[in-house]
Amino acid sequence: MLDARGVSYPEFLVAMAVRELPEPTHGEVGELLDMSKSLVSQRVSALLAKGIAEQRREQPDRRHVRLALTASGRETLEAIYREMAGNASTLFDRLGRSREPFCRTLAQLRDALVDEEAREADNLPSSLISANGEKRASGG
Repeated sequence: MLDARGVSYPEFLVAMAVRELPEPTHGEVGELLDMSKSLVSQRVSALLAKGIAEQRREQPDRRHVRLALTASGRETLEAIYREMAGNASTLFDRLGRSREPFCRTLAQLRDALVDEEAREADNLPSSLISANGEKRASGG
């Protein structure tokens, strides 16, 4: 689906980051994606050439560059999202009776990831985080 729109997967990731962040810099995109500035610059250059993204220099310090999607870029991403949603719907339809256990497993994975992020953010041992991500009191 990306190939049909002339967008590579790494370019798609950068475009999604630009869409999600309010007029990010190259550095902010790199931080979000854990990608070096040089890789972000390469991906942004490709997106600029394809008319998917645009750069704006900040005023008064024109050294700072902000990124945004063009109208065409927003349309491209929306079309990709719609197709992805359709593909997910088709997958769920094909799961049949396995759909419910599959969705439960996905929810458990999501909850585990949220718990892990909370532990990392708070730097607390896992025994002090409840199953729903809340901090437990540490009784001595």
